[in-house]
Amino acid sequence: MNAFAQWGDWGGGGGQWGGGGGQWGGGGFNFGGEGSGNSGNIGDYQKKADIDYVGDNHVGHKMDIYFPKDDGKSTHPVVIHIYGSAWGSNNSKGSADLGTVGTAALGAGYILVTPNHRTYNDALYPAQINDIKAVVRYLRGNAQELGVDTSFIAVSGFSSGGHLASLMGVTRNVKDNYTVGSETMNIEGNLGRYTNESSWVDAVCDWSGPVDCRDKGCGNPINMSPENDMVGGCDNNRCPDRHALLGANTFIDETDAPVFVAHGSSDNIVPQCEGKKFYDNLIAKNVQDCEYHPHSGGHGVEGSLTGDMVKFLNKIKEKKAAAQAHGSEGGEGGDVLVNDILAINNSICVDNDRLYLCNESAEATEFNLSDVSGKILMTGSLDSKGVNISSLNQGVYLVRTNNGGSFKFIK
Repeated sequence: MNAFAQWGDWGGGGGQWGGGGGQWGGGGFNFGGEGSGNSGNIGDYQKKADIDYVGDNHVGHKMDIYFPKDDGKSTHPVVIHIYGSAWGSNNSKGSADLGTVGTAALGAGYILVTPNHRTYNDALYPAQINDIKAVVRYLRGNAQELGVDTSFIAVSGFSSGGHLASLMGVTRNVKDNYTVGSETMNIEGNLGRYTNESSWVDAVCDWSGPVDCRDKGCGNPINMSPENDMVGGCDNNRCPDRHALLGANTFIDETDAPVFVAHGSSDNIVPQCEGKKFYDNLIAKNVQDCEYHPHSGGHGVEGSLTGDMVKFLNKIKEKKAAAQAHGSEGGEGGDVLVNDILAINNSICVDNDRLYLCNESAEATEFNLSDVSGKILMTGSLDSKGVNISSLNQGVYLVRTNNGGSFKFIK
């Protein structure tokens, strides 16, 4: 077992790595997620503990839920926050940055969910991302009982938790098996009772996450490789396809969730440039509303940025609410209007039942139309006369053309 894995085991035994501000080994490495500039008393909030979100009584499938103070509202949006442990602890939900991310989210009116997840010793990847997707499905399946506003569920994470949170954002439209080269993995999984529910998340906060360890050579990180343990003890040189499926950058496209990236220049565990490369890749793929917050701190949650996190989440939540309201305006006889509210593309237009090129003199172009899972529903030639889309169900759709154009709309 490598040293990074030992840190995770230490975290699972009740230590503070990934959430409590502790020191390890006398070397000056601060593995605490609490950071600076913010602390609060999580004990002031109502809590439901040790909820089994899968139903198998595995410690790695337990979660705690904290509720904001009574504000007269029957439902509240959600922030799921995942602890850091180098993927090596299956029971650190009690030290999941509660005094920083936790109190900031609760104080802003969000339900806080802190799940455990299985380690690579319990099950190899993609078990860990399967677990977090099961958490979201459980919340949707029990929304009425828990008072969850399912219109906005965000996921946050520190260190290895930031990796899992980032994966949640870039795989929210991956429903079936995903293949890279010779490797195929089921990213969604089928855990728990609520497999008919969606694991879709609306926003992501990544705190010092090793989002794609193939990029860690951009800096000077500590010489540990727990990512190899995630995929069966195989390094990137021997198993590049497995590592590609572990890396968040593999899945990025324009349908992904907005991401808030916060990473310190003094991080000697995960190099800051790994987070910056992730952010740059998101922007290059036209993922909307992403934010990058570099700071001078080390490996942890920078508490002084939790206010910015709340502003980011509120912005995305309010934008989505406005889009949904706009999408339901008008429409005689209960008809659902189609609106381009997620992106602007001046060359493609859409009406209730027709997708077409806005410019009548434009040359026809080949196109495909897919749903948020990536499943292609229509292909063909698109011109100013358009194609009939009346058969589409309500939902979010992406149109791509052979000249590189893309267009998102909600029906």
